[in-house]
Amino acid sequence: HRCDTYYLYEDGHLQEAGSRCLEQKDLYIIQKNHIMCRPTSINNQRSNNKSGDVASHLFGLLFDTFLFFYTVGFVSFRIGELIPLVAAYPYQCISSLLGAALVLHKSVGRQMTRRLIYVASFCTLIYLIDFHIPKALPSAGDKVTEQIGTILITGANSGVGYETARALAVTYGKDVMLGCRSATKCSAAAKTINDEVAGVGSSGKAIPMHIDLSDFESVSAFVLQLEGMEEKNKIDVLFNNAGYGPRNNIPVDSYGLNPAFTSMHLSHHLLTELLLKTNNPKLRVINTSSISHHVCAIPFAYLPSFLLEWLNLSQNAGCLDEQFFKEDLYSKTKRYVTYFEAKVANVMHAVELPRRHHQSVAVAVDLGWVRTEMQPWMIFPLLGWMRNARIGVLPVLHAIFTPGTELLQGLRGEEGTWSDGGVVMNVFGHSMEAFSTYHWWRDAAGLGRNRMLGLSELLWDTSSSLLRKNGY
Repeated sequence: HRCDTYYLYEDGHLQEAGSRCLEQKDLYIIQKNHIMCRPTSINNQRSNNKSGDVASHLFGLLFDTFLFFYTVGFVSFRIGELIPLVAAYPYQCISSLLGAALVLHKSVGRQMTRRLIYVASFCTLIYLIDFHIPKALPSAGDKVTEQIGTILITGANSGVGYETARALAVTYGKDVMLGCRSATKCSAAAKTINDEVAGVGSSGKAIPMHIDLSDFESVSAFVLQLEGMEEKNKIDVLFNNAGYGPRNNIPVDSYGLNPAFTSMHLSHHLLTELLLKTNNPKLRVINTSSISHHVCAIPFAYLPSFLLEWLNLSQNAGCLDEQFFKEDLYSKTKRYVTYFEAKVANVMHAVELPRRHHQSVAVAVDLGWVRTEMQPWMIFPLLGWMRNARIGVLPVLHAIFTPGTELLQGLRGEEGTWSDGGVVMNVFGHSMEAFSTYHWWRDAAGLGRNRMLGLSELLWDTSSSLLRKNGY
């Protein structure tokens, strides 16, 4: 037992050095096999130490509770970065975890040291996935950036759309068309960007334009407005970005369709088709997807059937299956499930588009969690749980500027072409095959690549049929 040297007092007189045994519940002074009670002054010191120990223990308990909930939140919100990180660097991640566990084990008994190591590990991880691991963007003036002219962005007055437009106009000197539902917000966003452009002397500009993606007629009028502009702009890149988190039980729209699906997929499908036919057959199309589209696969790949029945999930495997096109497409919203369906539709649309338009390029961007105004609570920093929008747009800029041959490099070999289908851009700026990169998109779960490509064809045909039915 650890014993500290102590001085033995008897009747107020110093006797000789002794020791105190910290193992005992009540401390006694031990000297030459003679046990004596503590003097009163030592009792008082013991009482003060006890109060300090209680406060220290309470602080430690609160701090450890905070670290626990922070870890749960971090993993939940950063799963979009953690999955591709582990997929790209499996051995490095395993060795890092083992090293961290060993260090924490060695620090048992030194609680403050353990907590500092824990916090430092999180800070290092955030730095790595936000700044070190992501692929570097091309510089303004590079050949790859000069090949891109005008970019059209929907949902461009805030969040990812706004930050993408700002970066393109200010940093890269591009002409950016801001497609927004609110004319007032769109004009304000364009003015802010143009003021910054003027401040840095860039050659870019932001052009506000009105488009309401809940209304097919507004989409058609938008394209006609483009054709009627005095300076007719060829759109090189279309960024289908507009989206929202739908509430539960929103009734069907005037077309008899799920309103969120109309806004986040069908209108973007129509806009893309009109631009390909009237503006630029070699259009590059970027769709905003989300890590949440994997929810359409993960439960069905790993959970046993009896548990799936007990959970009674609102979506089927793949989300957009035959039942969806027969029933769910014509029903009210189901909050999160409706969002998952729209995001997997964005991937399917990007996959199928080059197979229908062989001159085009299509990329679905997996943004992960980015701090935007899509939900009111998402505007708060949350201590690194989500990336801010300026960092979050990095994969979008890579999808815009990366040459088509480079996007396919390493995916389909030398014979691969865009007619084989579009790709997905992960959060670090690297392209991947859709529906085959991760293990949960597999045949055993009924979610293999061929199955999902078949559903992508069905989505395309259904979307085209619905638009024709409504006169578009």
